[in-house]
Amino acid sequence: MKQILLPCCLFMFLSTNTFSQVNPKYNFTIGLIGFSYLQLPQIADQDQQKYLTNYFSGALLKLNDHQISYRLSGNFIHNNINFQSDCTNCNLDNGRITDYNISIGFEKNLNYARIQPYFAFDAGYRYNRFSGIQNSINLQRKIYATDALETIKDGFTAAPAFGIKINPIDEISIFAEGGFQYCISYLHTQTISQDLSATLTQTTGHKQEILFKPITIGIQFHLGNKD
Repeated sequence: MKQILLPCCLFMFLSTNTFSQVNPKYNFTIGLIGFSYLQLPQIADQDQQKYLTNYFSGALLKLNDHQISYRLSGNFIHNNINFQSDCTNCNLDNGRITDYNISIGFEKNLNYARIQPYFAFDAGYRYNRFSGIQNSINLQRKIYATDALETIKDGFTAAPAFGIKINPIDEISIFAEGGFQYCISYLHTQTISQDLSATLTQTTGHKQEILFKPITIGIQFHLGNKD
């Protein structure tokens, strides 16, 4: 019983406001996103939206105002990717993806103790481009057609999130955050057959997606002491 009570008491002690209020003491915060596990927008007829593990791909700036921080954040991904789609004919796609997202929003702490749960909301712009090759595979597992494929999506995003920050010292916070992003974008897809005909096919339209971002981990530095 003591082994259970001790961690609980320690957590309650650290979560109380007996410590100094960390964030309100500082005018602004800069942060680095060290790790993220997120879902990318769907590419062409991809069967399942791809999750990607990414490192050191983003940064944020926050202006601290009492209980609310106003934040500007940016994320950038430029990775090789491959996936399978449309398994009636089993298209195999491989290429390079470029994805960036710029958002502005707010973050509200639920307390100002050493352990700080918080919720946030961001709205912004997202651009996603895939450029690569699509091989169409028949039932005999042979390539019968190859196309150059390019898809571009860009549009509006809205993203609620929940997180927790741990402040080992007043000037530094380590945070973990999770949530999802609603995207409404304009889609342009282009394929060029890699044969003598070089047939060009283009499609356009609008797309709505919900993309999950289960975990983001980073570090924040609080600057500009108000005292």
